[in-house]
Amino acid sequence: MARNETPNLPAETEPVVSTGGGWLLVHGLPLVTPAILAIVYAGLIEWAHHAWGGRPVLTPLMAIVLLLIGAGCTVFGWLAAGRRLLLRVLTVVSGGAATLTLVVGLIVGMGVIWPGYVVASLVVWVLWTIWRGGKYARTLGHGEQASNPLMEAIRASKVQFSGAKVDERGVIRAKVRTTDGATLDDARALMPALAAAARAVPGGSALNGDPKAEGLGEIEIATRDNLAVPGGIRWPGPAEVGANPTVPFAVGEYQTGPCMVSLVGDFDSDPDAEDIGHLKIGGVTGSGKSSGARMILANLVMRRRLNIVGIDLAKELQTFGPVAHGLTWVINDASEARRFMKRMRLVVEGRTKHLAREGLMRWSLRSSLNLLLIWIEESDEFMAFESDYVFLLGKARSAGIMVASSLRRATYRSMPTDARADHTAGMAFGCDSAEDVEYILPVPALQALGKNLPTWGTTRRGYCYIAGLGIPAQRWARMLRIYNPHDEQLIEAANLGARYRDPMDPVTAGLFGELYEHRTFYTGPVWGPAAAPPNTAPHAAPAAPARPAPVPSTRPEAASTITANGAPAASRSSRYPDDDQEREMGIEETTTAEAQQALAWMRKDLAESRRKHLGEDAQPVDFDENVDPHAPIDGDIDPDLNEDDPAGEDGQSRPKLSTEAAQRVFDEKLDALYRSGQEAIFTQDLVAWTNEVGRERRFLYRQRDRWAELGCIADRGDAEGWDIIASPMEKTTVG
Repeated sequence: MARNETPNLPAETEPVVSTGGGWLLVHGLPLVTPAILAIVYAGLIEWAHHAWGGRPVLTPLMAIVLLLIGAGCTVFGWLAAGRRLLLRVLTVVSGGAATLTLVVGLIVGMGVIWPGYVVASLVVWVLWTIWRGGKYARTLGHGEQASNPLMEAIRASKVQFSGAKVDERGVIRAKVRTTDGATLDDARALMPALAAAARAVPGGSALNGDPKAEGLGEIEIATRDNLAVPGGIRWPGPAEVGANPTVPFAVGEYQTGPCMVSLVGDFDSDPDAEDIGHLKIGGVTGSGKSSGARMILANLVMRRRLNIVGIDLAKELQTFGPVAHGLTWVINDASEARRFMKRMRLVVEGRTKHLAREGLMRWSLRSSLNLLLIWIEESDEFMAFESDYVFLLGKARSAGIMVASSLRRATYRSMPTDARADHTAGMAFGCDSAEDVEYILPVPALQALGKNLPTWGTTRRGYCYIAGLGIPAQRWARMLRIYNPHDEQLIEAANLGARYRDPMDPVTAGLFGELYEHRTFYTGPVWGPAAAPPNTAPHAAPAAPARPAPVPSTRPEAASTITANGAPAASRSSRYPDDDQEREMGIEETTTAEAQQALAWMRKDLAESRRKHLGEDAQPVDFDENVDPHAPIDGDIDPDLNEDDPAGEDGQSRPKLSTEAAQRVFDEKLDALYRSGQEAIFTQDLVAWTNEVGRERRFLYRQRDRWAELGCIADRGDAEGWDIIASPMEKTTVG
């Protein structure tokens, strides 16, 4: 048995008392201690009588001094015994007998008082033996001390503790077992009292249930803070360089040792391994969230088969800075983030189909796709992309995509409820309230923690709880402290991983299209004297489509469009009849909404015409005196008015292309903008193209709606125009 282990004695097993040398030394010697002390004390009394007895002045003076000393020691012993009644009695009797025999023996000597001295010694010995016996019985767990409130509470809760052990780090562990219908909730109610009795460090106690059996568990109580290192616990340095993303790595230390996490399990070696789980990181500013993010990313930028996209719309490179050159893609611009989120719908669908064609139900190392990690700092900024964000979290895991969202508070104002539920892993740093913690950690972790929630704010920087990420559920309630690496260590980790990091796999890169080709990335450190500027692909001249769409048939019923994911769209004639068909069918589409839209177009055309013919500095006096330039335009609007004879501004008539040919021109022009890296398309572009093909304004509206349905463009919200997300002539390489 180790020197700091106590015997494992289940409650239902009667202990076997050993009579070996060890037992006699520990439990037998204290029983004869009163006899030894009585003999020594008798010699002390006789010496005092010979030294100070029989003197008229000195003897009374010494008797008074010894009497006061004995009385003081007796009172002190009474107070120190507290509520332990037997110990109080033993202290008073022993102190009184010792004081009385010493004073009387000083005056008359031991020859006179020896009979009374022997009786007093025997009384003290009996009381001592009774007290020692009760203490030994309590040590074995069979004492019936009704005066111990904690023992009474344990018995009342019907909970048994056994196998208590203390390791070299001062952590007490014991098995927990409930009886007679009790539950682990009854045991958790005892944790504050047990932690106080053991003088545990704050947040250093936990009860972990057995995942295989109800009513069983294990308690851990840290009696000293192994994490209280000035300046934080230093990172030991890079490990597992060049490993796959399934290999665990250390991000910090528990009271008991390193905390190992992993993004995804290795299903090839363990079919029951943990699948991808989105990670949610929460805590107040200054609690250590950024240090936690850096620590995880520093380990991941040294891995193969992994691509990381870092998005931070609030702090730019404050968090990613030391490891930015290890990320595949860095996004700090809101417009690029918006287009990225729109494009992710195509990426998720394309990767999911590819995994299905590989015969995989989920991502594993057997796939030709790399694991994709999207790390979002200050993700409350993503409320502007709420629908796309929720879609990504709900569908990404099936596509081999993991999302990590870091934010201060995960309330409904900062994160949609569905998005919060889709994060199955949590990392809780210091929070201001218990409610904030409940938004971060999963329910099993909260149940295991009980009232020991991380509500310490910024007072314990780097301390946190982690649930998920490959950590066994029994450890979710264990407090840890994240490593605190130097920036130089982080930069060096990204440098070491350069030779091992894989580029984005061709399938995913193709799904991102030109957005990936024009991404921002770094080839060297962005901090320090050797800082490197960001790299973006040059905006080259528009290139011809790698896989052009086939020329549509001249028959409207045979026309079709190649969608962004390669699937043919519905028949053009069935959804968008041309003008001849409309006239033949007598379809009237001048609804109120279209009239309002046409009115807006007309006002914009009038404003553009005014600027063109009168100049940017035109004043109201320059207009016709009978025309009020600010007066609202009212009356019935006919979208097709004066458009039967289309002509350009130069007065030259242009040929009117067929619906299919005009659609092909629109698609080619949008494709050219997309491949050149242009981010958005504006109203004036569509107007010019409409005039060029000689079509009516209604054709423009239909092309815009068709592109939106195909995922080629997306509304920019409050900004003018539409984001270009994909090319209508693009055919992605899926499968």
